[in-house]
Amino acid sequence: MSQSLIAKGSITDVAKSGDVAVALMDAKVLVVCDRSGSMVEDARGGKSSYQLEDEIVARLQAKYPGQVALAAFNDVAWLCPDGILPVPAGQTNMLDALRLAQPLADAGLKIIMVTDGEPSHSEQEVLDAAKLFRGKLDTIFVGPEISNGRRFCKALALAAGGSHSDANLKRDPALLEKNLTRLLLAAGDTLRGADAQ
Repeated sequence: MSQSLIAKGSITDVAKSGDVAVALMDAKVLVVCDRSGSMVEDARGGKSSYQLEDEIVARLQAKYPGQVALAAFNDVAWLCPDGILPVPAGQTNMLDALRLAQPLADAGLKIIMVTDGEPSHSEQEVLDAAKLFRGKLDTIFVGPEISNGRRFCKALALAAGGSHSDANLKRDPALLEKNLTRLLLAAGDTLRGADAQ
């Protein structure tokens, strides 16, 4: 996918009169996607972890227009209102991702962090930042089952008062879509699919 495209159902795609900020606040969830260098690893079917993640978030944005906001993080974190995630590179700066997501969680969005790794900052620093989310941060671990990253994602969700789930992209990529959909549907009773609009 080209970076100049706008994904169907993304925040920018559904923004009325071009007001992306208003459209962002109408979303139900912010999916914060790990785009560190490790996400280029092969996952399944000849695709990398990030390619599978891209396909899944594109389907969810199309199915639930304007309800799924995206952010990405590697060395830094940023919003992706066009619904297009960058090619992975760099570190796993979860601390910056949490700092970016905090105001949106405070405004009522549910935050879902999807990652395959451990933070590039101290674990305690990231866990302390997660405590500010008070039940509005869930984690989905997409790396290998035997991993310190999996242990840390569980601890992160616990610190935030949220839930944790696993979705090993090498074994069963469909679990990521299932878990994201479950969390998305739980985020709001007014969620409308594309076919209901």
